[in-house]
Amino acid sequence: MLNLMSNPRLDDAARLAEYARFRAFFDGDQWSSRPQRGEHRLTVNYARTLVRKVASYVFGGPLRYDVLPSGADDRIASRAERELAAVIRANNLDALDASLCITASVLGDAAMKITWDIANRQPAVVAVDPAGLSVDTAPGMPHRIQRLFHTYAMTADQIAPTFAVDLPGIRMGNEATVSEIWTDAYWEVQIDGVIVREEPNPFGWIPYVLVANNPRTDSIWGESDLVDLIAICREINSRMTVLSRVLEFSGAPIAVLENVEGADAIQVGPGAMWEIPEGSKAYLLDLLQGGGVGLHIEYINLLYRSLHDLSETPRTAFGDSGRALSGAALEVEIQPLVQKVRRKRQTWGGVHRERNRRLLDLLERFGGVDIGGLRETETIWPSVLPSDIDSSVRNAVSLVGSGIQSRRTAWASLGGTDPEAELVRIREEASAE
Repeated sequence: MLNLMSNPRLDDAARLAEYARFRAFFDGDQWSSRPQRGEHRLTVNYARTLVRKVASYVFGGPLRYDVLPSGADDRIASRAERELAAVIRANNLDALDASLCITASVLGDAAMKITWDIANRQPAVVAVDPAGLSVDTAPGMPHRIQRLFHTYAMTADQIAPTFAVDLPGIRMGNEATVSEIWTDAYWEVQIDGVIVREEPNPFGWIPYVLVANNPRTDSIWGESDLVDLIAICREINSRMTVLSRVLEFSGAPIAVLENVEGADAIQVGPGAMWEIPEGSKAYLLDLLQGGGVGLHIEYINLLYRSLHDLSETPRTAFGDSGRALSGAALEVEIQPLVQKVRRKRQTWGGVHRERNRRLLDLLERFGGVDIGGLRETETIWPSVLPSDIDSSVRNAVSLVGSGIQSRRTAWASLGGTDPEAELVRIREEASAE
């Protein structure tokens, strides 16, 4: 039995520890030491802001999926696209993708499970915590999963309807550890170490899709975007806290007395009068003299610049370019972010192909939808930056006119949800004139 929660395998222990560290940092636990009694600290959570900002650029608008005909009739491909779009709407997958993009950027990994919902007679897609997953990969092929383990907790009243079993040893309301083991050939379920189901895999494929952020060549697991940001974020928090204290003390100045035995009658405030012995001195400590605050601010600005460089997210991405820019000039200035978004979209393109292949297979095999065995899709992404629709239309017309692109593909690239039906209507209008 595998139980990642209580007894992780050695090769998973480090990964799970990193998940916990990155999750805590993202949630605001960004100081490496505990505060002293009465100590005031600032936490400027740029880590969370930057991760969310990048995710909003990756999924900056509705996606379209082009089902590749693969020699089949275009009408069948259009039917497959409509059915796939309906499943995506029913499962709210646009929102799920954006959420999983944030999870993968923080932890380095995200995952989803695709199964058939018998009650609603449609595919179901849910997010899965990657901390509950472990995999065995094929020898010499680190990205091909041979066996997947999924471990999580369920209460007794949840277990009975989910797996159609009733374990008398588990009291109602108490939690039990559930372990699912999947291969392409079989499916096994263990509850607190007891095998309750062991049967052939009803799907013929492992119903999980992993999202590896910054994918590695030698591992199926990814890398967090926070790896390079933790040190710089901690330094920004530290310097901002120091500057805050300096300004706080300057607003409530420190009185310095020399050659004075007692200070009980000395009070600092507007109109205060002091009487001190002859030969004594009294003055207010000015922490702002000598340009010290300016040095702090310069250093903080340097940290901010380093933060934006390391995160590949220029300040322009926050709408603060300081000047009006044309579309081309804006793209040049924000190019680091554009390149980062394109890298992430390449990863997500593969994720969508795997997910959509499973969804189409479920629709045809379990839902009875005739889609001619079509399984392959391509994701049509919106522009990373605001674009001129007139320019996009002209480009599409030029590509179609030169024979480089089909009308169907051009219509889909412009946001059309049913290219085949629209082309039929165009032909009908043309023949009626």
